[in-house]
Amino acid sequence: MNFTLKQLRYFDAALRSGSIARAATEMNISQSSITAAIDQIEQTIGAELFRRIPAKGLIATELGRAAGKHIAAFLDQSRVFESDLLSLVGDPTGTLRLACYEPTAPYVLPPLLRKIADSYPEVRIDVMEGDMLVVNDLLRSGSVDAVLTYRRYTHPDNRFVPLFRARPWALIPEHSPLSGQASVTLGDLAAQPLIMLDVHGTRDYFLTMFQNQGLTPDIVHSTKSGAVLRGLVGAQFGHAILNICGPNDRDRQGGYIATPIAGEVDVPLYGIAYAPQLENSAVVRAIIDTGTALARQGTFEHLLMEP
Repeated sequence: MNFTLKQLRYFDAALRSGSIARAATEMNISQSSITAAIDQIEQTIGAELFRRIPAKGLIATELGRAAGKHIAAFLDQSRVFESDLLSLVGDPTGTLRLACYEPTAPYVLPPLLRKIADSYPEVRIDVMEGDMLVVNDLLRSGSVDAVLTYRRYTHPDNRFVPLFRARPWALIPEHSPLSGQASVTLGDLAAQPLIMLDVHGTRDYFLTMFQNQGLTPDIVHSTKSGAVLRGLVGAQFGHAILNICGPNDRDRQGGYIATPIAGEVDVPLYGIAYAPQLENSAVVRAIIDTGTALARQGTFEHLLMEP
């Protein structure tokens, strides 16, 4: 190979940033080093991979974009290889890129990250968040190593380790006629104004629950934010349904109370998804072992509700 791993990293930074100056800042080296890396790779391939256009910066050619995909994939493999090699002589070492379904992140991530920090101090975790479509696309593209998500939205080519089942529950405004009941039914909720968590997968899941019982909910507001949803319920605009119950959802201080939903409902499985080629990766095993240990200890039980 006529170029080094560093030069590949410099090329990748230039492609992602679209600028030699920004790539140099990101990699903390001189602009001439970025330029030299690009020149070396272009000479080796024998084709122009970038065009330098005044006022527009660095524009990748079609061949440059194709080369960039191969280089990014190789760099990802080299990162895992380096991590696994360093882990041979001690505890897991390296960077774990972890994505999490955004509405669950405030409740599931903190205990996981704390336990990993305590148990695997040499593992660094880069966290991304998004809806279920986004986080699972990140996993399929190789942009992350593992995803915290629901099984139903995990691609069948990927592996899945279950942590818990998350039964849906209702947020009931304190002035609602349903307030004070030990549990509610979907029929009860269909007769009341509903605030919908409108993120990919979630809206269809909740609507299907009602449809399976021949019901149509009265949706008065939609939001993509769990925090906004709780705020609207607390302001008495309507009821809501979620699958994970935060610690503050049971005390009425927010103007609402979390209440179990009785009857037959779809209870999704939540856990860790990862690509099969990372089965033996030390950093991926660290998140799997940590998550399953916490689940066995009942760490997530306070987030769940039963009828």
